[in-house]
Amino acid sequence: MAVKRIFILAGEPSGDVLGAELVRALKTQRPDLHLDAWGGPDLSKALGKPVRRGLEHLAYMGLKDVVVNAGAVLRNLRAAKEVLAEPWDLVVLIDYPGFNLRMAQWMRTQPWRSSRRVVQLVAPSVWAWKENRVRILKTAFDAVLPLLPFEPQFLADRGVNAPYFGHPALDRFGQSVRSPREGLLVLAPGSRTSELRRLAPIFAETAALLGLEPLWIRPSSWTEVAYRAQLRQILNAEPRGSIAEGMAHAHGARVALVASGTATLELGILGVPMVVAYRLDALSFALAKRCVRVPHVSLVNLVLGREAVAERLQSACTAAQLADDLNRVRREGPDRQAQLEALAEFRAQLGESGAMQRAATYLLQL
Repeated sequence: MAVKRIFILAGEPSGDVLGAELVRALKTQRPDLHLDAWGGPDLSKALGKPVRRGLEHLAYMGLKDVVVNAGAVLRNLRAAKEVLAEPWDLVVLIDYPGFNLRMAQWMRTQPWRSSRRVVQLVAPSVWAWKENRVRILKTAFDAVLPLLPFEPQFLADRGVNAPYFGHPALDRFGQSVRSPREGLLVLAPGSRTSELRRLAPIFAETAALLGLEPLWIRPSSWTEVAYRAQLRQILNAEPRGSIAEGMAHAHGARVALVASGTATLELGILGVPMVVAYRLDALSFALAKRCVRVPHVSLVNLVLGREAVAERLQSACTAAQLADDLNRVRREGPDRQAQLEALAEFRAQLGESGAMQRAATYLLQL
């Protein structure tokens, strides 16, 4: 089937970055493609035109967020059905599994489904929880493109078409060596407003306890003005330190404090020692604790299969605890050296550069 029209749906900032990388790879190989998307500023820039629906209408996480924004979620579902019913040759759904798997199941029931291909980029964490989603991956998608090296075999053993091309984040950062910047603490408290509210005060207090200057990493889905204003409101004060867009600015940093998520993977690639911290609302955490079957939450630890970086969740996520953990990997000694060696091992397991170009070639031939 000749691919001429492609629709991409990214519902979160990390998916927006991946979507933009995919668009650039597809354009390199086929400049004549018609591409449209839901997503954020990165996708819009890569497309060279506005996305049809922005992240400000899409990014909800946790049971509480979804319940509070139930009306918006239902509107998104209706709008997604309308746009997905258009005559696309290929639909690429990126991450955002609660929404995207539902859309894939719906498309499977439509009479036009046989005339298009549907692909999920970023496998849902079915190895950690909700393994029943494997059935949806097997029956509703033509392919699932996992990003973590242990996922393809897990999915293939369960009948899912899951080719592996490596992790695109390997191409995001220059590999020039930089001397560690002393006196600086990278702070990456997440991209969602709910994450910032829960984590930014703790992260700021941790930096103050250590006497370090914060470098706040701002996702591209926020403008600097909006991000600074949000921090000012949450902290009830002007945020100390500087704000920089994207994790590339952490390159060469001595140490980082980071929310669990894609940022842990990016810091791992950069080789920046870190401590991982996270808090959810009580109900979402209680449900996750009952359902999740893996012992780690950070991508570095999941790939390595051991706790190479400290994880502090819920009540353990306090400024005093985080400061103590950061001191252990900030100072020269066995703890820092062990983590540096673990991060080098982690990077090696992610594969080789050029992952998104390989994925684009596959999708155009699917």
